[in-house]
Formats: sequence, C-alpha cells, structure tokens
Amino acid sequence: MKKKVVLLIITIILLAGAVYYFIHKKEKTTEVQYEFTTIKRGNIENLVSCTGTLETVGAVEVGTELSGTVTKVYADFNDNVKKNQILAILDTTQLSITLRNARAELIKAEAQYELSKTEYENDQKLYEKNYISEIELKTSETNMKSSYVGFLSAEASVDKAELNINKYSIIRSPMDGKVINRDIEEGQTVAASLSTPTLFTIAKDLSQMEIYAYVDESDIGKIDAGMKAKFTVEAYSDEEFERVVKQVRLQPETISNVVNYTVVVEAPNRQDLLLPGMTATIDFIVEQKEDVLVVSNAALSFNPDPFLFGKEMAKDRIPPQKLDSVADSTLTQPPQHKGGMSPEEMMNAPKLWYLDDNGNLKMTLIKTGSTDDINTELSDCGHLQEGSQVIKKSTSGKSATTTDSRSNNGGGPGGRPMMGPF
Repeated sequence: MKKKVVLLIITIILLAGAVYYFIHKKEKTTEVQYEFTTIKRGNIENLVSCTGTLETVGAVEVGTELSGTVTKVYADFNDNVKKNQILAILDTTQLSITLRNARAELIKAEAQYELSKTEYENDQKLYEKNYISEIELKTSETNMKSSYVGFLSAEASVDKAELNINKYSIIRSPMDGKVINRDIEEGQTVAASLSTPTLFTIAKDLSQMEIYAYVDESDIGKIDAGMKAKFTVEAYSDEEFERVVKQVRLQPETISNVVNYTVVVEAPNRQDLLLPGMTATIDFIVEQKEDVLVVSNAALSFNPDPFLFGKEMAKDRIPPQKLDSVADSTLTQPPQHKGGMSPEEMMNAPKLWYLDDNGNLKMTLIKTGSTDDINTELSDCGHLQEGSQVIKKSTSGKSATTTDSRSNNGGGPGGRPMMGPF
C-alpha cells in the first residue's frame, strides 16, 4: 500500500514538472526576411513555340525519262544555272540503234501498206465486174487499213527514237536557279523503268524561303495567317528573325501519337544567311502589349505562411470574418456581397503583399491582364504604383528566445499569436 502511495506521489511530481516545463519552456521566435520585386513598365508577349524546317520556295527535281549511262555532267552543287542550260548527257549508243531499228520497221510498214493499198484498188475493179464477192472486197479493205495502222505506228516509233536522242538524252534546266542537290556522277547508270530518278534539285530563288513548322492540336487554334512570328537558327543563335505566318494547312500529321498541323512561315533570305534544311525555333506572337505596368509572377503567387506570419497578422487583430480589413485598398468595382468580400473571395482574388511605411505586412487587391511565363500585366494595382516594392518570397531565421510563452509580444490572449487564414 505504501509503495502505491509513493509511486502515485512520484507520478504527480513528474507530471507537475512536465507541465511547468511546457509552460515556462523557451519559445523560439521567428524573424522573417523578405525578397522584393518592383512594379515596373515592360512588354508582355504571349507566345506559342515550336520547331520547323527551312525549305526553298519553288524547288524543282530534275529527272530523266530514259534509262542509260551518264556520259557527261556539266553542273555541280551551288552552280547558278539558266533555263534550258545543259546539265548532263546520257549515252546515246543504244538510242541510235533503237532509232535505226525504228526506221527499218517504218520502211517495212510503208511497203506493206503500199502493197495492201494496191491490192484493195484492184479488188475494187474486180468487184465492179462481179468477179469477187463483197466479203472478199471487205477483207481486202481491212488488210489495207491494218497495214496503214502499222505504218503509222512505225512512224511514231521513229519520232520517239529521234526525240529520245535529240531531247531526252540531254538533261536541261527547266528554269533559272541554283543547283542545291546533285545525285549523279559521270559513268553512273540510271534506270527509269519504275519511277523517274532525280538527277538534280534546283531552287528557283534562295532569297525567298519558307519554314514548315509543326504545331500540335492544343495550340493550332491560336495561330492565324498574317500573325507575326520570330525565329532563330542554331547557326546564328544571336540573331532573331521576324516574319509573318503565310498559311495554316488543314491536313493533320501524327508525330509520336501527337496530332500536328503544318504552319508555313515566310522567311525572306536577302542576306543569304539561311540554308535549306536548317532547323528553326519559332515563336508565334499570339498577343503582344508594350509599355504596360507589369509585376513578376512570383509576387502574384506569394502568400504568407500562417506559421511564419501569424504574429504580423495578429498585430491588427484580424478575425477571419473580417478578413477584408487586411487590404488597405480595394478595386474600383470589387466583387460585391452583403457585408463586402467574403474570405473565400479575398483569398482567391489576385493580390500583392508589401510592407507599409511602418514595416507592417499589408495586402492590396489588383486586376491582372495578359501574362507570359515571367511577368503579368497590372490593369489596376490598387494603391500601389510604378516603382512600388512588393514581396515575392520570404524566408525565416532564428532570433532571440523568450522565457515565458505568456508574455504578450503583440500576440493574442495568453501570448499565443493569432493566425490569419493566409
């Protein structure tokens, strides 16, 4: 029995000591440090970014309709060529043989036609004297016409063989331009049996180029013909080119399971800096505003931590139901409810935090406009103005400690800091 009484007394003493310790324990206070940013004038650009490829305007692939061996090549990469200028020549040995055979067939067909024609004329005279039947006369006429068809076919073969030698064996430029690609060498055999092989690629005018940009379906609705765009290429990373959207093509193309649309951007190349095939990084200027009041997006996303700023909030004794008294200014036409703005509206409304002349934490409601990834336009900044410093970040550091948590130090009843809802 005595042991139980002793244990009970010891337990009571320990509990009393614990209570005393927690009541009189050293409570560390927090000193808050702020990082500021300035409301200033600047430009806002809302952009859609993508990549594309530089292409020549009016490029033509020059091929051949004949199969054969290339005997001469007269044009090289980057050569400027004129219309009808000779680019290459194919071997005409086989073509000459084909022409001679065609001429021989023509002579043969002509002789057969003359013979069948004479026979038909004789049969006409015999038919008039009733020496042969009408069927025999029709047969003779058919033979004559068939021979004539053979004659015309042989004549066409001769024309084709002559055309191959005199025209198609000589590869000529179809227009004035520059050779940007050559796919043949002397001695190379080209085969045109299945498809026309490409021998040269000629660009009409490298001073006028285009960018084929691929914009995904989530952004294509923001792009229109005539919209301004700017782009850079890796070869001249320090130089920015400003151009205009020429066309938005409706044909979709799926790349890596993403639906893309081709946007054609004009790319004049008067300084000859741009080359076909270069990769361009394009920014389409969806929205642009100049010389407007802007603030860093970090300031708009800043909200005080109640555990760090409870004491500052408590200085004004702000109960949650009167949260709108925190703001030292309101908009010209704020959302209205009976009794003013609700705490929820106050928390969700765009706002900026700052320190007043006495170093007290204050908030002002604002109206925002256009935004980019860095800054946001301020269409109404409350009582703040250009040059005002607003808080974008806060940090805390340890300071001196108090020995009694009941000392007020600007806190609420019993010395406990009153926490605001922010």
